[in-house]
Amino acid sequence: FGSVVDSVTEEECEVSEDSSGEAELEVEPETSDPEDVREVDPGALLYKASKVRNLPLMAEALAHGADVNLANDEDEGKTPLIQAVIGGSLVGCEFLLQNAAEVNQRDARGRGPLHHATYLGHTGQVCLFLKRGATQSDCDEDGQDPLSISVQQANADIVTLLRLARMNDEMRESEGPFGQPGDATYIDIFREFSHMASHNPEKLKRRSLHFRHSFR
Repeated sequence: FGSVVDSVTEEECEVSEDSSGEAELEVEPETSDPEDVREVDPGALLYKASKVRNLPLMAEALAHGADVNLANDEDEGKTPLIQAVIGGSLVGCEFLLQNAAEVNQRDARGRGPLHHATYLGHTGQVCLFLKRGATQSDCDEDGQDPLSISVQQANADIVTLLRLARMNDEMRESEGPFGQPGDATYIDIFREFSHMASHNPEKLKRRSLHFRHSFR
């Protein structure tokens, strides 16, 4: 269902109040001058820029050889893509995926981008990762998969998306290699969620403070 999630732009990217406070990149020097960027480790630059939603610096870092899938051993093995999830950037996640970020790469606690997006209630990111082939079957160190996380968090929107995606995958497998690419109703539902996540994210915001602490 490659057309389910439409391409995103900077204007479509909405972030939560929780992440909007991190507006500055804690890297010296704070500039996008190519000469100055060369003085900063590209991998560290990409990692930090991904969390604060700074696309120009993310592009600079990649241009200077940053490994888009490098795991940060000092931060539980998180990747730039996971940092973009935490920062709340839908367009940042799309940018990294377009530059060969691995959608199923997990951190040291067994949590991939889909786990983190589910926990944070980022419905648009969940749509994006499912479109890009994120697996739902992987469990983290606590034995939790994305669906169980969304159920515990009482996030009805993401529970619906994950169950629909799983059901659609099972239907396609049962139909064999010549089956339909996806149920039309399923695709329409995903498209609607994607549009809402881009243009009316407040309608999809579901958070549980209690569960947020228990997930850490």
